[in-house]
Amino acid sequence: MANLRRQKEALVAYFEAGCKPQGRMTVGLEVEHFLTSIDGTPASFEQAQAVMQALEEPGARPLMEEGNYLGFVTNGYTLTLEPACQLEISIAPQTGVGALMAVYEAFAARLYRALAPLGLRAWNLGYHPTRRAEALPLIPKKRYEVMDRYLQKRGLHGTQMMRGTASTQVSVDYFSEEDFIRKYRVACLIAPMLALLTDNTPVYEGQPNHTPSVRTTIWNDVDPDRCGIPPMLMDETFGFEAYADYVLQKPLVVSRRGPRTEGVGRKSAFEVYPSALQREEIEHLLSMFFFDVRLKNYIEIRVADSMPAPYVAGYTEMIKDIFSSPAAQEGILRHYAGATVESIESAKLGVCCHGYQAKVYGRPVAEEMAWLMAQAKSRLSTSDARRRLEPLAELAARKKTLREVCAL
Repeated sequence: MANLRRQKEALVAYFEAGCKPQGRMTVGLEVEHFLTSIDGTPASFEQAQAVMQALEEPGARPLMEEGNYLGFVTNGYTLTLEPACQLEISIAPQTGVGALMAVYEAFAARLYRALAPLGLRAWNLGYHPTRRAEALPLIPKKRYEVMDRYLQKRGLHGTQMMRGTASTQVSVDYFSEEDFIRKYRVACLIAPMLALLTDNTPVYEGQPNHTPSVRTTIWNDVDPDRCGIPPMLMDETFGFEAYADYVLQKPLVVSRRGPRTEGVGRKSAFEVYPSALQREEIEHLLSMFFFDVRLKNYIEIRVADSMPAPYVAGYTEMIKDIFSSPAAQEGILRHYAGATVESIESAKLGVCCHGYQAKVYGRPVAEEMAWLMAQAKSRLSTSDARRRLEPLAELAARKKTLREVCAL
């Protein structure tokens, strides 16, 4: 067990190094897109590569794996491919949502110009617009091949998760372990409402979809070891060490050391790695867990569907306003005092079954959504911030989702 102790110490040190200096919180953004031809045929791996090559800027660093071009890194963002050619932009953290959206909107404009000559289009949706997941091939990346085989034995929806889904992910800083605990718990508590608010899945498995929050349903049955809400969330001992202890002792599935990737099945990280973990190994380990809210050297909130830019802006603004205000976070913790991991999972299930007719934590979700939106609105400091939040706030006020109101 000495090896486990050393590895736990390395992980805790990594989390502690992620604590930012007290000051203005920064926010990061990731948005995934489906690529298809105009008639809906999914883009091939080669077509997706051509799109990325057309977008690669001078001075960018190409990302290669086993001879395959998989994206590039610039000073402002990283462009990569998810398992079935979903195109993901990861934008470097900024102190303001306006700066994030300026990067995203400039990228989107360039993307549309790059797609047109190739006869392609991009979709901001929670699920693939034209195909069943099983019809979408994986890109040639060893990690995805190993995960695909493993997850098919762990839950009902591994295939749909990897091939068929696309998300909007927002990350926020933490300033101390105490700050992390507060923000992480708040993010998990409001996750059911955020998933409903950002529901943008009008098509599922090639057919019109009328079921709320399909991505949440999918993630709820992928792998109980690494998805959903961490079981120790509300324990008194929850913190960096508890999170490290959990991820170190669950199956790693895929190991990575330098350029080498291999499947390790149900062996845990402390069984696979014989000595203290290096930074690259830590980052790989953390990336193999897909909780609704994930800890890296920042907090990543993962429950939102991919959405059009105005709604991405509103959602990111909402997250920023809540998570840059300790008072707002304390208010949410008081409001949901006594909530458990089980009650969070029950709230998620209610939203997936009943949408805006659901109850969460014993209350109507529509009322809780209005209350949560009011918390965000009360923290808006500029007219630009109010403008950004308005499209999403208007949807919530109407008890509607993008799934219901946006035409494909």
